Amino acid sequence: MASAGFLAALFLCLREGKRKGIGEESMWDIMTLSLIGIIAGSRIFYILFNFERFNNLADIFNIYKNGGFSLLGGIVVAIPLVYIYAKAKKINIYKLGDALTPGIIISIIITRMGCFLVYDHIGKITNLPWARLYIDHSARHPVALYYIINAVVILGIICYLKKRQLKDGILVLSITLYYSISRFFLEFTRCSDLDFCDSRFFDLTRNQWFLLFAIPFLVYCLKRRMK
Repeated sequence: MASAGFLAALFLCLREGKRKGIGEESMWDIMTLSLIGIIAGSRIFYILFNFERFNNLADIFNIYKNGGFSLLGGIVVAIPLVYIYAKAKKINIYKLGDALTPGIIISIIITRMGCFLVYDHIGKITNLPWARLYIDHSARHPVALYYIINAVVILGIICYLKKRQLKDGILVLSITLYYSISRFFLEFTRCSDLDFCDSRFFDLTRNQWFLLFAIPFLVYCLKRRMK
């Protein structure tokens, strides 16, 4: 599903890049760098924040037995790689961000469908009618489904914003800010009572701590860009 998501993102990004006046060759390079950054960053961040789950070096590379990735970690690594490339090629970073945004959200939707099918992202116990039964027979929040619904909402917002004559960069900054805020609150539905649940620091996950710093920065960038 992650591979299908990337292919869908590639198709959309190539189309949006052409519409924004960004060369096809450059977009292929950018998507290749993004793929490398997302895969490497996602795995590295997962290992760093779950180091206690690995007994030796071999476990780290044994993806089949000890799988695990962090989407935010992948984003953190991919963005600098793309930024450096865009600067070197003198590509407008705001136009590029706007061109990449729709494809990224489509990719998230498809990838999260895979998460939902394999019951990744275990939720907290709940008595809500849409709770999902876990293997221990406890009813839990379907966190992956929340992520899918949230991404579909974001896709609707993108369609609305694209119809308006916005300054370059407003789309990507607005969507990234919305995603960061919504993701912060959705993290509260993730489990905390099982051994493999995300560790908490003052009742917040590592993703939430990262977003606490990212959200004010995004607000600043958006306000500055809107002037």
